[in-house]
Amino acid sequence: MKQLKGFRFFIAGFILLFLHCPISAAVGQTVSPAVNDAVILMYHNVADDTPSSTSVTPERFKQHMDYLSDNGYTVWPLFKTLVYLSTGRAIPAKTVVLTFDDAYQSVYSEAFPLLKEKGWPFTVFVTTQYIAEGYVNFMSWQQLREIQRYGGEIGNHSLTHRHLVRHRSDESKQQWRERITREVEQAQFVLQQNITHPVRAVAYPYGEYSKELAGLIRELGYFGLGQQSGAVSTTSDFQRLPRFPMATGFDGLDDFAIKVAVKNLPVTVFSPDDGIVSKDTKIPVLIMRLEPGNYKKSGLRCYTSGQGQIRVDWIDQENSVVSVRANEAISPGRVKYNCTAPSKSEAGVFYWFSYLWMKPETDGRWYRE
Repeated sequence: MKQLKGFRFFIAGFILLFLHCPISAAVGQTVSPAVNDAVILMYHNVADDTPSSTSVTPERFKQHMDYLSDNGYTVWPLFKTLVYLSTGRAIPAKTVVLTFDDAYQSVYSEAFPLLKEKGWPFTVFVTTQYIAEGYVNFMSWQQLREIQRYGGEIGNHSLTHRHLVRHRSDESKQQWRERITREVEQAQFVLQQNITHPVRAVAYPYGEYSKELAGLIRELGYFGLGQQSGAVSTTSDFQRLPRFPMATGFDGLDDFAIKVAVKNLPVTVFSPDDGIVSKDTKIPVLIMRLEPGNYKKSGLRCYTSGQGQIRVDWIDQENSVVSVRANEAISPGRVKYNCTAPSKSEAGVFYWFSYLWMKPETDGRWYRE
């Protein structure tokens, strides 16, 4: 409870400082929830000579941006969007947020000119060691400052891009907390030394988060963003926020049109507490309640990579409680259960929720990238 109050205090302070609204509008009153959702897109490289798993071509990126322009989408800054949603303030319909992880040089050379031309905001999440040590194919501080001058935001992608959810074999829980706090806070300090007002948002390296990590990030006063798919709304967990990853093979225009129109599927997860499972787990089971919304519960379908549609069982139909499980054993690594349900009123629009699992190798060691 202290952590949640601390995060609310941070948000209220931000609104007071930058949005000039009375503090009573953010805390101490019941805030009417907005009905709006926002879709956050996540890119890495914008290039045709980098690994396809983390890239879209410049041509495809332009097609994505032109689609947004041609179809009435509003591109908003990340931090403003999250502050508005987390405090129940309305945002424009069809809001999309653009983010880029790692600060690759191709974002500066290929994406930035187009976004500058359109006058659109976007956020670059920076692993500060990469910039400080001049890693090849990453931006410089000067380039990041230029992006910021044109309305771009700079966010925190940790100091060294470690797997933050992992505990070392020789450290206590408190030592883990101290180490991860340094990873985040030292990165933010470096950003502050080189960038004017970096945003207090952390993009988790590899998109990995846990209940423990999300709690720590909340305590430190940051938003937390993963790489599981879905939309953000007033009911979201603001330290486990979804983004749609854009990469070759998953970036076709038909798929893109579906993704940017997605709305948040409101659920309460009953089990498990965390997506980290043991090496012996074969088929993890997700138990959740579907909360009220403008979607067809009977149309709920869930999927996972390599298995297609997976099993959904109604445990308590009257109270909308379901269990979701894969058809066969999941492999070591990161695995997602993606659940969707069609809108009651908008043809072709889906409500979406994604749950992330992380499974070690069969010998108990963590998987390697």
